[in-house]
Amino acid sequence: MMKLKLVFHILISLISFVSVILHICYSPEPLISTTKFTIHSNLLVAITFFISSFTILTRKNLNPVLDYLKNCSIIYMAVTLLTYHFFLSSGGEYAGIRIVTNLTLHYVIPICIFINWIMFETKKNYRYMFILYWILYPVLYSVVSLFRGLFDGFYPYFFLNPHGEIPFGVGSYSNVVLSIIVFSFVYVILGFLLILLNKLFLYIRNKNNPPSNQDMGETKVL
Repeated sequence: MMKLKLVFHILISLISFVSVILHICYSPEPLISTTKFTIHSNLLVAITFFISSFTILTRKNLNPVLDYLKNCSIIYMAVTLLTYHFFLSSGGEYAGIRIVTNLTLHYVIPICIFINWIMFETKKNYRYMFILYWILYPVLYSVVSLFRGLFDGFYPYFFLNPHGEIPFGVGSYSNVVLSIIVFSFVYVILGFLLILLNKLFLYIRNKNNPPSNQDMGETKVL
């Protein structure tokens, strides 16, 4: 099982990294591509699962930072898939290699991350305050993108653009703030679901196989 986990983690890291590089290099506007949250989240996945692969090879225990990054990867990939599929997929066309990288970045990697969590990751009893830690980067990304647009007029997504009407912008700063609040709420909901699913898996496991005191200590995240 550990060998299969290692192979799967290496594949996730490799596919993510190669897809990010190719998607940027073959973009008609590479600098704009680097501002996309899809690129950031997939790069996070590539780094996280590269570190995880190294950890498995060296037989080291999962440290809190890597655990944090894996949980962020699950939530960010879910948002990447949902946002693209329901809001952005009709907004542009891809050609050549970017047809493939668009598929891997928005669908293949998010699905692989979820499969990995179900099959290989240790489930833990997280406190709900962890949600605040998991959503820090997306909120920071939105705020920085908004303030940067004040100076150069560029916004990575239409829902962060206060100028113009849909599909180019949302018309006002109040609508941008509303968009950020809505997306933050989505991240919070996904964080709740992640915690609840962890608790559900632990409940089912403990019901079928009551844990020892030592096991209970290992699954509790303080």
